[in-house]
Amino acid sequence: MGKQMNKRFNKPQRRPFHNNDNRKPYHNNRRHGPDGGHGRRDGGFVKREKQPFQVRESLKEDQVGITQYVSEGEGFTGVLKSRFSDFHVNEIDLNGKVLELNNLEIPEAKDETLSPEEAEAAKDSLKDVVTEEVWKQIKELAESKYDPNATPEQSHVYVDVTELDKDKRTDVHKIIKKFYEGKLVSSTVGGDQLGKGDDKKFIRVMKPKGRDRNRWTFPEEYVHFLVHKENLDTSEVAVAMANKLNLRPSQVNYCGTKDKRAKTTQKFCIKKRTPRQIVGSIKFLNGVKIGNFEFSKEVLKLGQLKGNRFRIALRHLTGEKEAIEKSLQNVKENGFINYFGLQRFGNSVAIPTYEVGVALLQADYKLACELILKPRENDIPFLKNIRETWWKERNSKAAADMFRTDRFIEKKLLDGLAQYGESDYATALRKIPRNMLLLYPHAFQSLVFNQLASRRIKEFGLKLIPGDLVYRNKDDLDEDIEITETLQAEDAEEQGVCEESQEETEAQQPETDNTNNSESIFKRKVKALTEEDIQSGSYNIYDVVLPLPGHDITYPNNEIATWYEETLAQYNLSSEKLKHNVKTFSMAGAYRKILIKPTEMSWEFRSYATPEDTLILSDFEKFKGKTLDDLKGKRGNNNASEGGDDKKYQALILDFCLPTAAYATMMLRELLKCDTSAAHQTAMETAAMKESNSGKPGSEETKAEKRSCDAANDGETEKEDDDVSSAKIPKTNDDQEES
Repeated sequence: MGKQMNKRFNKPQRRPFHNNDNRKPYHNNRRHGPDGGHGRRDGGFVKREKQPFQVRESLKEDQVGITQYVSEGEGFTGVLKSRFSDFHVNEIDLNGKVLELNNLEIPEAKDETLSPEEAEAAKDSLKDVVTEEVWKQIKELAESKYDPNATPEQSHVYVDVTELDKDKRTDVHKIIKKFYEGKLVSSTVGGDQLGKGDDKKFIRVMKPKGRDRNRWTFPEEYVHFLVHKENLDTSEVAVAMANKLNLRPSQVNYCGTKDKRAKTTQKFCIKKRTPRQIVGSIKFLNGVKIGNFEFSKEVLKLGQLKGNRFRIALRHLTGEKEAIEKSLQNVKENGFINYFGLQRFGNSVAIPTYEVGVALLQADYKLACELILKPRENDIPFLKNIRETWWKERNSKAAADMFRTDRFIEKKLLDGLAQYGESDYATALRKIPRNMLLLYPHAFQSLVFNQLASRRIKEFGLKLIPGDLVYRNKDDLDEDIEITETLQAEDAEEQGVCEESQEETEAQQPETDNTNNSESIFKRKVKALTEEDIQSGSYNIYDVVLPLPGHDITYPNNEIATWYEETLAQYNLSSEKLKHNVKTFSMAGAYRKILIKPTEMSWEFRSYATPEDTLILSDFEKFKGKTLDDLKGKRGNNNASEGGDDKKYQALILDFCLPTAAYATMMLRELLKCDTSAAHQTAMETAAMKESNSGKPGSEETKAEKRSCDAANDGETEKEDDDVSSAKIPKTNDDQEES
């Protein structure tokens, strides 16, 4: 009997994949594989039994020094990030403007070519300088074949334009472009470059090479634009763009990473890629929109923003409205402790990132490697298997070969051990990208700051004490910017925007830690308050900074300095020991405000019908003319905040701005007076849903539990993937050259 044919393609139909006779085939329409795509390891996809939702145990706030509150009032219950559309972030630029995507126009290059008549007229007006003989040479060059071995005299035509002003020289370029576009390119060069005198100017005409064939004709070389993304990492977008545009991810610039489980708008910057190319680079990336194009002479740098605007929905609200209003007013007036959030310390309870940091600072590289590779409960199954294999056998090559990709820190480290020897831990660590490696000691600095900030507030409250540190110039925010750049550079690496190992990049790092001049300047940025300063009323608690420990830092001129010594001594460290003999791990230190006040803070209460209801419109949705009714849930009606019989849930909608390096989750902690860990948020949402639903399979409670568990297992609160012990390094185009 003949084979059954696929009518559309006139090819034999492939049978569904059967792993064995006891497993039923399950249709799979995913691409790539003849027998079901690159799915589960056996090939193809089969139905499998549903597993109960499991939430990985996560760090609690008190384990990383987060213990105090500014105000003593009672909090209330509200669930954070029940849906990713409950969390919106918009960057605020250095001018204080909130960035919103509201222009999708794609700028095109200006057409600077001349009409044939204009070109002939311009050519005639220049005949005294650019003679017919010169134009003949240019024409012959255009019609000749490219010869890579030709001398400059043979492959170039030089036109002496010393007597022409800038406008006339521009006309020459335009004429050449008009008649010989794609065949010739021209540029103005000084006589000194050609050895023909400093006071001379020439137009050099030559055949184009490589990218010269597509000359850049936009106003400036850097293209700035806004990226609106939904439920995506900043690095995912950057890497996708880089791969399509033949760039390294490091050539896609932005001010800082933004949350994954959120709708966010931020500025990006790319050099010499047209807006149309940039838009095309994310054509197949769902959840991303690009617009608001601008051109600049300057590249966009990490930390080059004033702050972020947050709009957050807290669902399943419980508590008296009057008490909630009081809590909101307290936070608005008094602010919150500027803790480093839980995401700074990773997802592993057994091995927080700061423990690896301590080992590195102690130069115990064997311990550091073992902590990174040590098996841990509730790990990703395939990674758990690799860790256990290495832990038992100590065969780094065998363990490294178990990875399907080299985009994990563990893979980089195992490759290093396999290359340099199973006991050469220090050299093996150099295979890990430098800024990712720095996350570990920086996590330790963050832990010390949290612990000391808690103790400072607990023992002295919000009053100033002699010896407190403040910036000498209250308007000088260089330190804040420096901290922001450091932390956001870390976050960029957490997201994987890093393609080079430490051994490839260390030589490029500036020598800043060992100069006496830089030490004295940085230490002089702050001063210790005297009793007279306090009595003058010129300072308040919101001016006070605490150091992140380091060797080039000024400590408070009071007993708090002793606290630092005691805390460091608990880990067999000191400020002097933080001046590490390995430059990568030499911690200079920094300053950070103890307290932060939100600005532009407002709120409203809103009723909603189902957990699927959208409660906040993004800036892009507003631009497209959407309403909450357009985005309502399956059974809900989002309209406004008035109540109704079908609206059984209550939410609080918050709108506020924070400076860079401040954590929105820490502000919410002050407001709610509860733990912001993923596990606690999961438990709260599950409890809230059980209270209002029957808990039957398929009920809203079950769906909410899955959503919360997914978020908890991803370790998502404010920024994603701070668990660098299993962070991915995205695939990159390392071999591409910068334009």
